[in-house]
Amino acid sequence: MKLLLTSAGIINQAIANALIGLVGKCAEEVKIGFIPTAANVEEGNKDWFISQITNLYRFGFKWIDIVEIVDPIADWKDRLSRVDVTILSGGNTFYLLDTLRQKEFASWFSNNPKVYVGISAGSIVAGPSVDAATIPPADPNITGITDLTGMKLVDFEVEPHCDNARFKVVEEYASTRFNPVYALDDGSAIRVVDDIVDVVSEGEWKLFNPTKDKIKDQAD
Repeated sequence: MKLLLTSAGIINQAIANALIGLVGKCAEEVKIGFIPTAANVEEGNKDWFISQITNLYRFGFKWIDIVEIVDPIADWKDRLSRVDVTILSGGNTFYLLDTLRQKEFASWFSNNPKVYVGISAGSIVAGPSVDAATIPPADPNITGITDLTGMKLVDFEVEPHCDNARFKVVEEYASTRFNPVYALDDGSAIRVVDDIVDVVSEGEWKLFNPTKDKIKDQAD
């Protein structure tokens, strides 16, 4: 399984290069299925969401299908089966997790492996738990779900959009956890190829509760 778990998407050349390497094609040939579900329940200005799309174009990714998995008419399974990369956008983590469960997305994805790219909420839901989304200021749990088990595509948790102050908050949170916890700024991403995990970064990141022999730093 290949994953690229980001804070803000394909925001710099190092992260773009990592995605190209995972797919094994040049950017112009990569087909992307972009799932906007998590963003659709967020109110207010969506400039951050628009940037997730425009940054893909900025780094040469031009083939993008917007696939809304809650659309009762769209055949999301068929459309995603024809792409190289599935991107889950940022937005409300709890709504995204609840929707993915209803659609049995994790089971489908396991049987139809693509390169998985998470952006913010899309990265959080890939882990064993989305408890990190409860760290103040937390995502509003608009669905009221109480089971915060994630998709378990990876065995670590991710907290995106960190600065120096947030790193300290995440460190305190990690002290209560048994899983490794990554804290990423917007210039960093986690690359996963089967059991090999590394960090691609043009910014800052921290790992708490590391697992021996599974981590290496890769700053391209």
